[in-house]
Amino acid sequence: AALPARGARGAAFRGVAGARVCLVPWEAPAGTGAVGEPLGPACPALPCPAIPSPRSGGGPRWGRRPPAAAPRGCERGPERHGLREQGGAAVGSALGLLPGCRRAVPAARGARGLCAAVQLPGQGTIAKTDRNKQVLDKLQVERERGITVKAQSASLFYSHEGVNYLLNLIDTPGHVDFSYEVSRSLSACQGVILVVDANEGIQAQTVANFYLAFEAQLAIIPVINKIDLKNADPERVEKQIEKLFDIPVDECIRISAKQGTNVERVLQKVIEKIPPPQFNATDPLKALVFDSTFDHYRGVIANIALFGGEIQKGHKIVSAHTKKRYEVNEVGILTPNEQPMQKLYAGQVGYLIAGMKEVTEAQIGDTLFMHKQPVEPLPGFKSAKPMVFAGMYPVDQSEYNNLKSALERLTLNDSSVSVHRDSSPALGAGWRLGFLGLLHMEVFNQRLEQEYNMSVILTAPTVPYKAILSSAKLIKEYGKEEITIINPAQFPDKLSVSEYLEPTVLGTIITPHKYIGKIITLCQDHRAVQKDMLYIDEHRVMLKYLFPLNEIVLDFYDALKSLSSGYASFDYEDAGYQAADLIKMDILLNGNPVEELATITHNDKAYATGKFLCERLKDAIPRQLFEIAIQAAVGKKIIARETLKAYRKNVVAKCVGVFLMFLMHVNLVVLLM
Repeated sequence: AALPARGARGAAFRGVAGARVCLVPWEAPAGTGAVGEPLGPACPALPCPAIPSPRSGGGPRWGRRPPAAAPRGCERGPERHGLREQGGAAVGSALGLLPGCRRAVPAARGARGLCAAVQLPGQGTIAKTDRNKQVLDKLQVERERGITVKAQSASLFYSHEGVNYLLNLIDTPGHVDFSYEVSRSLSACQGVILVVDANEGIQAQTVANFYLAFEAQLAIIPVINKIDLKNADPERVEKQIEKLFDIPVDECIRISAKQGTNVERVLQKVIEKIPPPQFNATDPLKALVFDSTFDHYRGVIANIALFGGEIQKGHKIVSAHTKKRYEVNEVGILTPNEQPMQKLYAGQVGYLIAGMKEVTEAQIGDTLFMHKQPVEPLPGFKSAKPMVFAGMYPVDQSEYNNLKSALERLTLNDSSVSVHRDSSPALGAGWRLGFLGLLHMEVFNQRLEQEYNMSVILTAPTVPYKAILSSAKLIKEYGKEEITIINPAQFPDKLSVSEYLEPTVLGTIITPHKYIGKIITLCQDHRAVQKDMLYIDEHRVMLKYLFPLNEIVLDFYDALKSLSSGYASFDYEDAGYQAADLIKMDILLNGNPVEELATITHNDKAYATGKFLCERLKDAIPRQLFEIAIQAAVGKKIIARETLKAYRKNVVAKCVGVFLMFLMHVNLVVLLM
């Protein structure tokens, strides 16, 4: 079957190598347990990397090829430091784990699949005491919501057919709002494991993640998880995968990550199918920073992928972005906890600490190279395109500097958030932040509160519109004809504009066929245009609609889940801009416009939006001693109004008090008599 046509999404990551290492085979001496002492002298050209074995208690003990059996042990290339690639055979890899579902349960499902791999008896890197825990979901928000927010790396030691392998795995989020984590992780990979639920089947996010990997030309291993469930139907899911992705049924692997069924077969498939990265150990150091975090005591911790050379403690390195020089304090791999190493070699993925104290010093996509050995910077990453904007202000302006510091550190870890300074007459100084979606915005706000103890005021989300200017004065002021509007305050007058443009997305909905009628009506109510409809099997349908982005950022997903009893899934991708009849709606309180409450909406929905806002404000604003008129206006025309009644003045309150005092006096007189 021919694959459906797709856009260029993900093409920027095509052809980028990742990290994968094959360690030379060895035999443990008698009486030393599973892992023995090194079997031969160190290579005179370069020592073998000290990689701690999870089975030996973590010491730097790893087998080497004996000199007699390794005549090429000191040759140029990976052979010279104990690493080997087998010609034509896949001998290890870095792979991205793509949960094939969305929201809370599917994302946690993907994480458990990866944990099962790194916990294999005698092979894994996680202690038994940590079994069946959300080891890779380290953030508090991930554990509370049951979703994966940040991509996490984990190196897995695995022995297959007498050869020891170091597999570098990356667990990525499944929700569309965190797709930038997926696309960035793919740049360090040669293949992916596409995980699909045996009960739920293919979801909308499965399709999106498949095409990210397909367009990046990565090897794909389909895995059907949760075959132990009572209602699991792996045969149906295999047919769905074959129909949608043109992957033969016999290539799908059925597993139960919870019980460990067939998990080892997945790792064997990785070794057989996923090709090794292409690198040259003799080249100068060239390391790509693909993620970073901030530690209050050690500074910036950068996750790096080496595309050439080697790096160790004491090396002097230079950032291609800042041109600053640093001395390496520590390097190592993630297992998934940080495990220090003596060196990192070309083809490996690991972490680096080099005394970077400022968050601006470690830019994701930066290239690190050796001092006095400059190299051409790596292409880096395509910048994330914000889909939703919101204003953020401190509750107390005295906390402005603390909030600024917290934002800088958190955006270092989440580079998909755009930050621009902003100010409001009512809320004071703040920022205008751009997010990839509504859930992304909620998670970012929750992380600010949990990790940095910052309480903020977050305004209602808006989407970025565009305007084609016709006024020569405005064109001269902006220096261009097309401007982007991320704040209603920037909305130009209609007389100065030849055309307004609104962002659109191509949405994919997968639902049981009995809900099609309700879902089509819902999409039409949100100004969507149907593009395609395909039956995946006899019970499930895939719908494709072109949506205005503004119609789906707030309540569309909740309405979709409600109509389909929770069975429908939804995913979307950017589809550019289209012409639209847009207006700016002002909210007036007693005739005075409140700029913070202004919004941009489509002309056809002006009345419904204005009425809704007025009703909500009537419920939210506390009553006063005077009447408050709440009005929605387009230009000078009032299109909706609600009146908040004043408190009634009780004119007899004093009389009641005097009467009660009189009664008390009468009772007292009677009592005395």
